[in-house]
Amino acid sequence: MLQTSLTYAKKITSFINQGQSREAIILFQQVHKVGSKITEFLLSAVARASARVTGITEGKQVYCMILKHGFDRDTVLMTSLVDMYSKCGGIDEARRVFDEMPERDVVATNSMIFGLCSFRLTLEAIELFTGMSERDVGSWNSLISGLVQNSEGRMALSCFERMRLEGYEVDVTMVSVVSVCADIAAVINGKRVQGLVITYGFGLSLPVQNAILDMYAKCGCVEESSKCFKTMSQECSFLDFLDCWVWKKRPGVASY
Repeated sequence: MLQTSLTYAKKITSFINQGQSREAIILFQQVHKVGSKITEFLLSAVARASARVTGITEGKQVYCMILKHGFDRDTVLMTSLVDMYSKCGGIDEARRVFDEMPERDVVATNSMIFGLCSFRLTLEAIELFTGMSERDVGSWNSLISGLVQNSEGRMALSCFERMRLEGYEVDVTMVSVVSVCADIAAVINGKRVQGLVITYGFGLSLPVQNAILDMYAKCGCVEESSKCFKTMSQECSFLDFLDCWVWKKRPGVASY
């Protein structure tokens, strides 16, 4: 029976990975209807599927099954539930599930921080972040990217600086930080970040390259943008380079 459940879990996961989350949910409903054993693996998979299709009704059914079968102490499963509720628009339910978890690890907290930021609850996200006994790169990335999405550019830059000083790897955070510099036209900070991009070896990353080009464009720095564009790979967006000239012609754009 357990082997059968594992097989179904693999099939459901395969559906999800192929972008067929609705089919994954239908399969789970069939599995449940015929009386197959419900496991935490099955419920975790269908929670992911519900998040993909923003199916909060299906997600609530998963939650009921979790409680019924006594899987509410499974941290991985409950984290999937937090993520599902957040992506389905149920941030209050996500927070309730998170607060009721017997044990909350870093991954669960990162997911909650990202969810709070998605609903513009940045103060709650910051409080949750500062209260963490331990953090990882994902914790910083969740907060910084969330602040960027909510136009909290200066706070995001401050968090990035703290992250760097504490010795964390800055990997994917670079795109968010450069985007912040572009949004607030902070060319000085942008140049510092570009230096870090080179130092940490992200100079060939296409998203980072385009973000730097966009930053110089919005700051009206035509010469810097031109130099940057010439050193980039051929795949970089020429439209971003043209934007630099458009921004330069706009009234009120500062010249550096």
